[in-house]
Amino acid sequence: MIRVVRGITWLAALAFLIFGCASAPEVVAPPTVEVSQFNSTFITPQIVKFQTKIVVRNRGTATLNFDRVDYAVDLFDKELFTSSFDGMNRTKGKKSQTVTFPWQISMEDILDESIVLLAENGLRVRFRGVVYPDAGHGLNPIAFEDTFILPLPYIPEVVFSGAEGVPLTDGFKVRLRVHNTNDFQISVNRIDSYLEINDVKYQLLHTTEATDIPPDGSGTVSLQMENTTGKSLSMVLNTLTSQNPEFQVSGTIECRSPYGWVIIPFTTDKQRQ
Repeated sequence: MIRVVRGITWLAALAFLIFGCASAPEVVAPPTVEVSQFNSTFITPQIVKFQTKIVVRNRGTATLNFDRVDYAVDLFDKELFTSSFDGMNRTKGKKSQTVTFPWQISMEDILDESIVLLAENGLRVRFRGVVYPDAGHGLNPIAFEDTFILPLPYIPEVVFSGAEGVPLTDGFKVRLRVHNTNDFQISVNRIDSYLEINDVKYQLLHTTEATDIPPDGSGTVSLQMENTTGKSLSMVLNTLTSQNPEFQVSGTIECRSPYGWVIIPFTTDKQRQ
């Protein structure tokens, strides 16, 4: 009888160790939040687009749910806007999630701060916010912020540099001079352009590979007529309708830079042929 009791006691102790450990409560620890990435991605004469990422790390063993992130952007300590994002994922214990925020600043807002802008020689932007864990976890909101200084972006200058070949033929080429007004290198990647004759537009082709343009340097890109039978006939008839046909080259140049894509709209002076 004593042996049976001892056996039961031993089994009970073993069961306590096994099930007691298995049922130990999960640890709920406050998560941490940091800004992991801050980039400008797209620059035009109207706007500068940005992308910011935060990393939320679950330091505990329990899975966490999140209610939302409230965030704001300040330019030179002046609040530009506030917003909220409620699409955060559940995060398992000892795991993390990354949340990406695309946003933009208008060039008008940047130019409104021209005095500070010139004094600091760059854009001082603060990205700040608060992450709210689900209320059921009993955790406090977690604040975050970071400040970045971005080079002042300038739109490169584009001017007509000349033409060669016979107009209205496949051999006709237009040259444009691109002056990089920034203190970082840009690379001409793509050009969408057209030749306009008496207000009718004809597509041009970019004839060269990407052109690297150093800081405060210039480069030349060439554009060639994209002719078809119908287009050639249209151009001939178009020029015959006027004794002094007006030629104009317009479009956009897409450049790669360390601070995102730079989109340059351009229109050359009218050339009378």
